[in-house]
Amino acid sequence: MKKLLGILVLGLLLISNIAEAAKSKKTRFKTGQVYEGTVIWEGSVSINLPAGKWKMLGKWDWRVNLILANGLTLALLDDNVLKGLVELTHLDSGGKWTSDIGSWLQEVYMVNKTDGCYERSEYYLVKRYKRGAAFNCLVIRHFEVIKEIYSPDKDILKYQTFNQPFFRVWIKKNNTELPVTMLASEHAFYAPSVRNKVIIVSYLINPELYGASKTEFGTEETSEYHRANINRYPDKKKFMENWIKIAAQRHKSFEMTVRAKEHHKLDLSKYGTAEVIEKTKTTISSSGLTEELKELHDLYKEGVLTKEEFEKAKKKLLN
Repeated sequence: MKKLLGILVLGLLLISNIAEAAKSKKTRFKTGQVYEGTVIWEGSVSINLPAGKWKMLGKWDWRVNLILANGLTLALLDDNVLKGLVELTHLDSGGKWTSDIGSWLQEVYMVNKTDGCYERSEYYLVKRYKRGAAFNCLVIRHFEVIKEIYSPDKDILKYQTFNQPFFRVWIKKNNTELPVTMLASEHAFYAPSVRNKVIIVSYLINPELYGASKTEFGTEETSEYHRANINRYPDKKKFMENWIKIAAQRHKSFEMTVRAKEHHKLDLSKYGTAEVIEKTKTTISSSGLTEELKELHDLYKEGVLTKEEFEKAKKKLLN
């Protein structure tokens, strides 16, 4: 029921969000500032932040000739415990160097020795489209947090928050309590026929603060969330399956806001993104209003809906 309701709500609100994004300028991000709801990233890309108050920790950027790359990190705390991260990354060729960017991306992102958009033993799920320079990628995985921050692999992707100096400074300065494991979904798109920009959005969560049982094994290889181990932990497997459904729905929204063409899009129907909205409406009308409101609230608490989306959906139900 939650999955169906979430698809309905996100489907109904997505069009208005994208329309608003197209009219809006990029959100002015400032270190230390708090953000909620929808923010606008480079290229008028609309990003729905999960529920909560997200503080910007810092940003990075570099430029080589006309090529510009930049990114930032938003964090969500529960008391002083890290609950979630949202990473926004962007690379712009400036209208030139398209072939060079394509070759560089192939080397550092598609076939990187340590990380990238391809099957790896520690990744739980990889779905991708790749043709020529264009790619569309969804990666779902777990992170061993301490290792990623203080002893990462040699060829780790440098845009990730764990590798940013400002993140380590923020942890030390605020004595932030870190989770043993974080789950992540990374959404990346680039197609020269659409735009000269690479857009990457990543969501990371501390599963224990989103309803999962306590993590017992924290290393990358022994983690209960590793796909080689997860069948021995039914509760973790159920949690991961729900995380995949949320990530799949986010990726379909991501494809729309980056204006991916139909042939670029991933087939994520087996993860709950192809349910017919009319079926969802029928399911909703056959249940009690109280139950719908409760499930809407649960979606909001789980981070599937932003506060703004929750309020709009609640108003629709009450009307």
